[in-house]
Amino acid sequence: MEVLASASQGVMGAIAEKLRALLGDEYALHAGVRGDIDFLQSELQCMQAFLLDYARCQTPTALVKDWAREVQVLAYDVEDAVDEFTHRVGPAPAWIPAKATHFVSTLMARRRIAEQARGLRARALEASERRKRYESDLLPPSGAASPGLRLPSTVYAEMANQSDLVGVDGPRDEIIGRLTDAGANEASGRRRVASMVGFAGVGKTTLAMAVYRSLGFQCRAFVTVSRRFDAGRVLKDILQQVIVSTGSSSDPAMAGVETLQTRQLVGMLRDNLQDKRYLIIIDDLWEISAWNDIILALPENYLDSIIITTTRNESVANACCPRYHPGHFVYRVASLKDIDSRTLFLGRIFGSEDNCPHDLEEVSLKILRKCAGLPLAIICISSLLAAAQPQVSKWEKVHNSLGSEIESNDVLRSLRQALKLGYDDLPQHLKVCLLYLSAFPEDRKIERDRLTRRWVAEGFVAEKPGMSVQEVAFSYFGELIERSMIQAVDVDCFGKVHACRIHDVMFELILMQSFEENFVTVVGDNRCSTPGQRRYVRRLYVDCTTTTDGLDLSCVNMSHARSLTIYGDIDNIPSLPECRFLRTLDLECCEGVNNRHLMNIGDLFLLKYLSLKSTWISELPSQIGELKCLETLDLTQTNIRELPVEITRLKSLVHLHAGGAELPQGVGNMRSLQTLCIRAASKKSKEAMKELVKLTKLRKLDMSYIHPEEKRRSHDHVRLDASVPWIISELGNCKLRSLHLNLLGYSVGIFLQLQFSVASPPVLLESLRIRGDHGFLRMPMWIASLTHLTDLELTIAAVSGEDLETLDKLSSLTRFRLTLKEPSGQGIVVQESGFPYLKELFISCRIMPVLISQSAMPKLENFELQFHACPEDLRCVKPEDLRCVNFSIEHPQSVKEFRFTIAGRRGLSEPDVEFLKEAFKNAVLI
Repeated sequence: MEVLASASQGVMGAIAEKLRALLGDEYALHAGVRGDIDFLQSELQCMQAFLLDYARCQTPTALVKDWAREVQVLAYDVEDAVDEFTHRVGPAPAWIPAKATHFVSTLMARRRIAEQARGLRARALEASERRKRYESDLLPPSGAASPGLRLPSTVYAEMANQSDLVGVDGPRDEIIGRLTDAGANEASGRRRVASMVGFAGVGKTTLAMAVYRSLGFQCRAFVTVSRRFDAGRVLKDILQQVIVSTGSSSDPAMAGVETLQTRQLVGMLRDNLQDKRYLIIIDDLWEISAWNDIILALPENYLDSIIITTTRNESVANACCPRYHPGHFVYRVASLKDIDSRTLFLGRIFGSEDNCPHDLEEVSLKILRKCAGLPLAIICISSLLAAAQPQVSKWEKVHNSLGSEIESNDVLRSLRQALKLGYDDLPQHLKVCLLYLSAFPEDRKIERDRLTRRWVAEGFVAEKPGMSVQEVAFSYFGELIERSMIQAVDVDCFGKVHACRIHDVMFELILMQSFEENFVTVVGDNRCSTPGQRRYVRRLYVDCTTTTDGLDLSCVNMSHARSLTIYGDIDNIPSLPECRFLRTLDLECCEGVNNRHLMNIGDLFLLKYLSLKSTWISELPSQIGELKCLETLDLTQTNIRELPVEITRLKSLVHLHAGGAELPQGVGNMRSLQTLCIRAASKKSKEAMKELVKLTKLRKLDMSYIHPEEKRRSHDHVRLDASVPWIISELGNCKLRSLHLNLLGYSVGIFLQLQFSVASPPVLLESLRIRGDHGFLRMPMWIASLTHLTDLELTIAAVSGEDLETLDKLSSLTRFRLTLKEPSGQGIVVQESGFPYLKELFISCRIMPVLISQSAMPKLENFELQFHACPEDLRCVKPEDLRCVNFSIEHPQSVKEFRFTIAGRRGLSEPDVEFLKEAFKNAVLI
């Protein structure tokens, strides 16, 4: 029910804006039509309010669900009618003769919207009357308010008191070690706080209980907070356990605890704990405000006390443990390793994994992959299987229908409740965004930009003051990660998450929710959708990976579809289904895509997102220019080398990833562009480069000037050498944040121009990457003015100590990649206190000394040093000359990864290779 309300909420908001626009003078609607539109607007808003009220009801009746679906379909039809009318008619021109001509030419469309408005009004009136007629049945029964979101204590007991749990000892010892080490060092005597954070069912409570039992505290308490925080209940629980644990149960104060107010409880707890070394476990913490209320009652008495919290929300964990507070730390609870998962799973079913029948081994591995190391899932599913006959067919059935089993099987109730708690706690807009993940392949990494841009295209993201719609979408993505609903993947040294995964068990849950509410329809997979039974398909995911004879999409009513995602080989699909109202078309990684699949692409007048990434299509039709609403076009890793000139008519395009396609003339007309990744090698592209200065909204520019092999010896690129510095200087007037230039195939001349002819670089640059075959002779002086720079990659002939001192002044520099082309006897020397904020360093060079002072780079986490050995270098050095790759870091605990490689260039003999191995055997000292 809440999904219907969530899904319709975004639609209703969009419809309200469209209807308001339609009532404006520019559309010149007849008075009767305006009345129908005004009635629809008011009636839909009332229906939406009614749906949101019912979203809070945990057990809506069948009548409520049926009425809600009727309202949803009505809203979709209203939106489709308005979209088609505004597309066909458009605002009337201001000039009176043109306005009259426009009115006559759009008479048919106006008659059609009048008929549609009358019909839609009648349907809305009928739905409203039906609601009033059955209002007593629709209203929830008295006292049917949503229960408190608290997992039953039996679930915690099942996890925390299992004698056969595995994989707990290591994490338990690590947490205890960190707590005791902090108590003996920087936080001696002070209270320490550790916060365990992780996905639902990952074993946070179990781990906390293991730590609780292992630490020898006389004064202690273990309390569960739950979603519906009751400060009085929690504080009473702590107080009673503290009094009992210290042998003060006969205290007269115990008799009156139940009648105390919250303020009195805080005072009594502080008095009891003030002179005691205590251990308090606060389990299942959901909100920062709850932590703030609890911590008031727990005094800092400098007696080495410990507080441990468990939470699903990373922001809550960080609030409990301020980053710079000594002794505080956040511990991310990881899933079980494969070997521990197998031991737990088979041990619960057969007593020992050695007793597992051979024919069940394969299916047991498939089930364990679904569980993905989640202890609660393993325990619940193993309990389900232990009660049945150990037959392959039954186990396969459980594996294939895990989503429906989670929804309906009482044995899996604990798992269902644990997952649903997190889902139910999400605000409406995040529920919709999470459900949308069911439109992606299972168990696959999902890129952040791809997902958030599709959210925007679907209309799930609302603008906020001071933020762009894309920034709001990023905040949604981050919040889902903080709440442990999705898992972060590809996290860089800046802490930016570039992709995510969703746990297989959570994916099964949202898949069932999505199917139940007709949010996403799935065709061709082993999932649960049955498109032939759907009156409306709003979002369609087609999986072609498991079928070889193609798919019949004729049974799918796509006339109202807004989103189409296809994955796999679509060569046997003759053409894409007709779906004129499509907003999102994602064919990323599809095989067999060719021109016939884009035959009628120009008819998709609402299309906002189009991805052909990794499809190897070779031509983009000229109809692409008809997509006036298109905001994202991704042609990365395709065979498209030339863009049609019509593409420059896309005035709404924000993100253009053109892959190997050439920069088109007229690009200056695309004033909405914020991201441009493209190639410039042809003569036309070089002329078009001058138009880049018109793109004042540009934030990221990634240009590849990879010169064709047959032209590398010619002088065609002389003009390019002069134009690039001028363009960079002119872009200094806009708010460019990222500039990446790939200059492979060009002479040293372009680097000389860049080094000395850039007058005013974009001062707001945060990422600068310039690489090529030759590189700069020295570090360009203008780089010193880029005070916001955090990411830098350069190709340089040789680097001096003065160059490194220049870079050292860039106080925000976090990642530095340096490629040196020439050998140097002086080598690379990083002085004391150099690069204080650098976290990632990559150096690629010929064999030379690399000397890093002890106190340099205290925050370095990743260091890669790559030597390129040339025969001519080896003729001039002795083994003792190579024992000069020395670096020592004052804070070695910061370094997480170090890679040292020697790449031998062509011409090295076998003795040369052996010489290098021997010489560098003891060369690297850390």
